Amino acid sequence: MQTDDPAVAEIIAFISGEVGVDSSLLTPETPVAELGISSLDLIETIFKLESRFGIEIPNDGPLNGNDVTVGTLVEHVAGLLAAKNAKSAAPGAAGPSAKTA
Repeated sequence: MQTDDPAVAEIIAFISGEVGVDSSLLTPETPVAELGISSLDLIETIFKLESRFGIEIPNDGPLNGNDVTVGTLVEHVAGLLAAKNAKSAAPGAAGPSAKTA
């Protein structure tokens, strides 16, 4: 799976390292189960992704189930990361500003 988005590339590299598969062999359609990731391993990988990228992945989202693909995982994490980055870049995201008299 190739991409020009640095965040997506970083997520793919992280997953590649976790499963021990060259990132060039990961396709969006590849079920994570084919990579040797059991449902328990997927939960552990999700925790590691949350920790690595400082995001929270909801338990009831698209990563809950047996049909999770690499593409679903990457897109979901990238979307959460983009939302986090947009929120932190928004005006006033650093907290209330000091008022001057």
